[in-house]
This record gives sequence, C-alpha cells and structure tokens, in this order.
Amino acid sequence: MHLHRPFFAAAAVAMLLPLAVAQQDPDSDGDGLSDFHEVHKYLTDPHNADTDGDGVPDGDWRERREYQYTVRSVVRVMRPVTIEHLCDDYQDARILDQTAEYVELEVFHYPYNTVADAIVAGPSWRKNAAAMRYWLEPGPTSDWTPELRHALEDGLLEDGIAVARLSDKDLVERAATWLLERAKQHGRFSTFVTAFDAEGRPFVPDDLRGAGELDFEAQWPREISAKGMFEHRTRGSCSSTAIYLSGCLRALGVPTRTVLVVPIVDADDDTEIAMIERLASHEVRRMALTAARQRRGSWASHTLNEVWVGGRWRRLNYGNLGQNILDPAMFGLVTHVATFRDWADANMPSTIGRRQQLQRIDDVFGGVNPYSTIALRDEFGPYCRRANPVPPPVQAKVASIRWGDDPTLPDDVRRWFVDNGRFGLIARIDGPRGSAEFAEFLADADLRVRMVPADGQPLGIAFEAGCWWWKHDHGLILVPIGADGRRDLVPGKGYVFTPRNGGLAAKWSIPQELRVERPKG
Repeated sequence: MHLHRPFFAAAAVAMLLPLAVAQQDPDSDGDGLSDFHEVHKYLTDPHNADTDGDGVPDGDWRERREYQYTVRSVVRVMRPVTIEHLCDDYQDARILDQTAEYVELEVFHYPYNTVADAIVAGPSWRKNAAAMRYWLEPGPTSDWTPELRHALEDGLLEDGIAVARLSDKDLVERAATWLLERAKQHGRFSTFVTAFDAEGRPFVPDDLRGAGELDFEAQWPREISAKGMFEHRTRGSCSSTAIYLSGCLRALGVPTRTVLVVPIVDADDDTEIAMIERLASHEVRRMALTAARQRRGSWASHTLNEVWVGGRWRRLNYGNLGQNILDPAMFGLVTHVATFRDWADANMPSTIGRRQQLQRIDDVFGGVNPYSTIALRDEFGPYCRRANPVPPPVQAKVASIRWGDDPTLPDDVRRWFVDNGRFGLIARIDGPRGSAEFAEFLADADLRVRMVPADGQPLGIAFEAGCWWWKHDHGLILVPIGADGRRDLVPGKGYVFTPRNGGLAAKWSIPQELRVERPKG
C-alpha cells in the first residue's frame, strides 16, 4: 500500500478474448446479471428476471441496486484506467467523460457483498487453469522460469506443502503466506518510475532518475522481478509484492493478474472529506473517515492481485484471499481503476509515475493524489434489509505511562525519541481491537490531558494523534512535553493524569493510581 506515493492498446485488445473465454457465468433468468452476482452482489433473485415485479428487469442500471446498500462516486482518475475490467464482483462502473489525461467514472460500490463467503476450491482446476495461458505466461516483471517453478515446489515441499496435492484455493492461501514470510520487505520504491523497452528490459527515463539517491539497476532484481525477488528473498512496496506473487503463483500454475485501487476520496482535499461526512451508513462513514484522517498529505493507492480460484477471479491482498473493498486496512473503501496482465503493461512512468516523481500536481486533480472525487453519496435501496445501527463508542484505557527513555519500551519507540529530538511520555492504550480501531478512537477523542501534581501547577499536555504505534494487542502513543512544560516539570514530584474528555462520545479512562515522576538529575 502506497502512502508516500496509457495502458498499451495491443494489450488491452488482447485482454478481451481471454476475459470472455475465462468467465462466462450462467444467467438463469436472462436479465443480464449473472446468477453469482444476483446472489452475492445485488441480492436479487437469480431465477426471476424482475425480482420486485415492477416491470423493469433486474439488470437495469438503476434496478439492480434496489436490494442492496450502495455507494455512488463520480471520480476523475489519471490513466491508466482499464474500463473493460472495472465491472467486477464489487462494483459497477461506466465512463462519463475522458481526456488524454484522465477518465471520469461513475462507480457504484457494493461493500456488503458476500463474495468472500463463496470462495470454493475448483474441481479439475489444473486442467481448467491450463487453458488460461494468457494469465499464466511470464512477462517482463512476472518473469518466472521452469527453474523457478522447481525451486518453488521444492521449497514448499520442504515445509510440508505438497503442491500437487492441493486444491487451487489451498495452494493460493498456503503458497502466498509462505512466499510473504520468505521475502523480507524493504521500503525502497521504484515501481512507478521504471519503464520497459520493446524487449521487456527495464529502464528509468533520465528526467525521472532524481538526484541518484537510488541505484535502480541494483534495485530492480529486488523489486520489479518476481524471479529476482524469490532469489534474493526480498520484496518492496505493495506493487512490488503484487509482482512477486504474480510471477510465483503463475509458476505454480495459478492464473494471476494485478489490480490497482484508489481510496474512495483524496484525503488531502477537505471538500472530499466533507463528502464522506454526509454518508448515511454509520459504519461506512466512520470507517472511511478514520482511514482518510490517517493518510492526510500522503500519496495513497494500493496494488494487489487477483487469482483464478474456483472458476472465477478472486481478490488476493498479500495473504488475504477474498479481500473486500470495505476494510479499515484498505483505506476504508476503495475503487478499482485498473487491471494488468503484467506490471510492465501499466507504463506508469508516462502518467502517474511522472506526475508524482516530478511533483507536477498543478492539474485537474489539484492535490498530491492523481485522482479526485467530484460526487459521493450512498443509498439503502427500497428493499434493502441491512440495518444501520449507530456503532457504540470505542473505549480506551491508559494502562501505563512511561518516559520516552524508559528501557522497558520497545527499541524502535525509544530510538524514535532520539532520532527526532523529542521529549515526553509514551502511554500504553488498551481497549481498541486493532490499529484501525485505535486510529478511529483517536479521530473522535479529546486528546487533551492534565498532568496534575499533589500540589502546584498542573501541566496541560495532549496525546499526539499523528504519532502512535500498534504493538500486537495494544497501542502506544506519544505524549509530548514542550519546552515550557519541561521547564515547569518538577523532578522527583509525582504526577497523576486527568483527561478532559470534552463531552465527546469517545472517552479516555485513566486510573487515578497511575502516576509518574521524573527522576532528579
């Protein structure tokens, strides 16, 4: 997932045939919607072309949404956009307008689908997968070889994973997990500025190389080559990881492709944030807002995979088979904008990579991200049975407070204070169930706290929402103390903490027996 951070015509044409051959879902009632989508996406009757009996078939652009909750967005997205793949298990999309620079899409999202529940192993999957050569063959980045296949099979077998005995579903889940654990992730990033010549060889256009801070030639085997990443046991960001999984899973006989998604709005635009605040669904609004607040000022997009399992394309996000579009860890809610056979087909340096590397952001998007949502609303269809309860507030308890140089703190937290020249405390927070819920709590809570001595003047401090860590089952958050507070701090005196809790729904709980003192000297 990037938080920093024209499709080839021939490839686009070539894609149409294998797509049509590979996925022909039955449509029992002839209403234009597949049985699978009626059951798992639209919640209509697959054996009745007019589920509500109003004379309009379920396949009508409007009618298909009447039994579901949907989110409608109108978004301008910088190319590449592969429109032939955008109507999928999670969304319907159509072009409203397009220019040489962007495509304007109307997208209906179906966040409460049941697609993941329908993932089954495919009978005779190897025979069926073998017919999908287009999605199995190596490419410039998914560059698997017979030697890589043998090495993969041998390595998996050593760890008790017998490839030949597994169903497609089991193979994907077990092999993906094994591959991710095998390759250490690094933070370098060149996937959006690397182009490929006619022979599939990588190069970076001269004006995108920057000041030479990255040795691209040395980096490529560790970031844009599936074969190289397997051999070096390393991988880069989400786009690099998707390349790695694509090449390795193809080597094992699983048809695989690469998917690019973007958040429902540009979190750096207050107007777009306000659109989220008007959504009617309490859960979707809260999840999308929390995710947006976490990525303010960042380039945000995500690359993941799709694998052919059980006779249809299934989303694979790192090791999560069946990844939904509504997820706290996926920007809250995402829009699918492009699908590629090989990452090289995206030609990112000519569009997004060039814009982001050279910071040419004075364009139609008007901000750090190469997309902009211009309309957003949601709707519970007239026959939708989904409840919309107000979620209970997240509670958080301050379980302990330690100074930033306390030797019992994790090494990376203590090192952060040194590296950033900061002074203050670290509070352990219990209660939230995961990092997303912790971030949600911080977005809603009053962060102000008083440090109160037994006698003397209280110090006004605050939790810093932009500086926290999630450690297994609890959060750690910075409580900075500035120069004035440090001057007023009395060494050797015990302090207790009192939250202000400003009347907000999200409340802090701080035990009165919790106290700290700064040692003298």
